[in-house]
Amino acid sequence: MSANENRWVEWAGESPSPLINASLRAGLVVLWRAYIGAQYTGANAWDFALRIGRLHEAGMTSSDLRWLVAKGFAEHGHETTGDRDSGRSFRESNGYFFNDHSCLILTGTGAALAEDVFRGRVRSPQETPSAVAVMASETTGLEKTLPAASEIERPETFARKPRWHSIRRELSFAGRIVKRFRVPARNQETILSVFEEEGWAEHIHDPLPVNHLVDAPTRLHDAINRLNRCQINPLIRFHGDGKGTGVFWELNQKASLD
Repeated sequence: MSANENRWVEWAGESPSPLINASLRAGLVVLWRAYIGAQYTGANAWDFALRIGRLHEAGMTSSDLRWLVAKGFAEHGHETTGDRDSGRSFRESNGYFFNDHSCLILTGTGAALAEDVFRGRVRSPQETPSAVAVMASETTGLEKTLPAASEIERPETFARKPRWHSIRRELSFAGRIVKRFRVPARNQETILSVFEEEGWAEHIHDPLPVNHLVDAPTRLHDAINRLNRCQINPLIRFHGDGKGTGVFWELNQKASLD
């Protein structure tokens, strides 16, 4: 369980005051303002849905967003709005995989969580905030009390990290191509995309979409093995966590980085 999950886990039970770090607060307030905006104007909540890139800019990680969805605090969908559409349209998304077209909204329970966090009120997790229109004017000053995304404290990272170029479909390290994909490799590319989203954290949980027809640990093990094969410059090694539920990456100690 991640550090952020440890901060959140007690809330679903009896704790009304979750310990949420600065990055979660900065992202949650943006989602809450969008929720209130929809309520205040009488619009569909999805008309105020926020792109995942906006939430990353606010400081949230993909793990934070997956936790919100898993706990029922948020919903996400794939935006399909066309140039000629009069309103925004979405395709329902299941699971915890996000891409550039993913958008999120708070649920009523998520809005109640946000109100507890920012207004310090003790309430039932199922209670939807009341008097939303009155609160709308009060949220303007909330972001001023929070650090800007550029000021949020983040864990120390390696001086040099891999880079996954999703458009070019290239994995590189220190300016050198490690692996280049010429044909689709969805599972491998999903793993690399999540590592990139997480700033190349040492470990990520299995990000592959649920498929009840395939054994998840076996599928993850196969994807990891394929990531280690056919590297142009074998600078990076991927390996499992021994439980079939996650992936680690590390520099290949046998490779020359000069």
